[in-house]
Amino acid sequence: MRDLAAYRGEFPVVQRKSYLISASLGPVSERSKRYLQEYVEAWETMGAPEPVWFERIFPRLRAVKRIYAGMVGAEPSELAITTNVTMALASVLSCLDLSGERNRIVLTELDFPTDGHVSLAHRRRGAEVTFLRSQDGLTIPVESFAEAIDERTALVIINRVLYRSSALLDVKEICRIAREAGAWTVIDDFHGAGIVPIDVHEVGCDFHTTGVLKWLCGGPGLTFLYARKDLIPTLEPAIAGWWSQREPFAFKTEELDWHPTARRFETGTHPAPTAFIAHGGLEIITEVGPERIRERQGELTDYLIERADAAGLPVRTPRDRSARGGVVNIGVGEQAGKIAEALYERDVCVDHRGDGIRVSPHFFTTEADIDRLFDTLAILL
Repeated sequence: MRDLAAYRGEFPVVQRKSYLISASLGPVSERSKRYLQEYVEAWETMGAPEPVWFERIFPRLRAVKRIYAGMVGAEPSELAITTNVTMALASVLSCLDLSGERNRIVLTELDFPTDGHVSLAHRRRGAEVTFLRSQDGLTIPVESFAEAIDERTALVIINRVLYRSSALLDVKEICRIAREAGAWTVIDDFHGAGIVPIDVHEVGCDFHTTGVLKWLCGGPGLTFLYARKDLIPTLEPAIAGWWSQREPFAFKTEELDWHPTARRFETGTHPAPTAFIAHGGLEIITEVGPERIRERQGELTDYLIERADAAGLPVRTPRDRSARGGVVNIGVGEQAGKIAEALYERDVCVDHRGDGIRVSPHFFTTEADIDRLFDTLAILL
């Protein structure tokens, strides 16, 4: 098992900067760059589309599915590849009949905005969209879900890790409540996958989705959508394409014959280069392991909170390590955007929301990176 510090060499940017922004954009690795070059060379030298696709691209797409399936306890046949979580959620919602009494979609005001946007767009199909409110601005108690979910609920969207506060939700219990009410559940795990271990079968969700952009260090343009195996045969998304078909290369324009696996949620031609970039990030995260990453991030976020307390800066993230993900939100005042920009100019990378900066160390981060942040903040503030 490699020492975590040894992985710093995999990510060139950390040699130059305190890279504390993986919850916004995971850094590119040397491995991803090498795999991408393999794609470019195949494209350049093979000279015909079929060898490139059948000998390079399709095997790589299958490889990233296998790796991610192993990470979350799914079967590869339960995974589809889409371009982003928005498309994944839209495909799931398109399977719902919202014309009857079971038309309610439940989510929270603390979810990532795209979840609300996708849901609200289905009001024209009869959806009643319910946003659960937070009492403390940090989290949503399970009791709020229990009160909102009933026989009229069609779907519950759950952000396992809330993007602003990094608070963890009890997704297993929420899924149980929804299941007993006859509602589907979809977990938007963009801020948890890869850093907070999960087994989708054990949790009991119907759908689970995340992109490789952030903690998985795979860049934009590739997202996984898990669909529960015994549910798949009943699903007919309204968003379809040639790659969602049982035999895409039969080129049957006037027939709709769904693929028997979760691939029925795939649509058109895949963004091939992204699969090669994602492969490098997924390999590294799998090698290190979400459990080991979780332990190291706990140490780093504890240290972040200690430094924030010492600096007299408010922390807008749960202090209990077991109740938070990988981000610490630190209040710096209404000039948070300018402060984040000034930090970046000094080679310290964070992002901001409202009047706080979001600091997101990954497993390769060191305490020295965090010290550099607070030393620079002391000057700026």
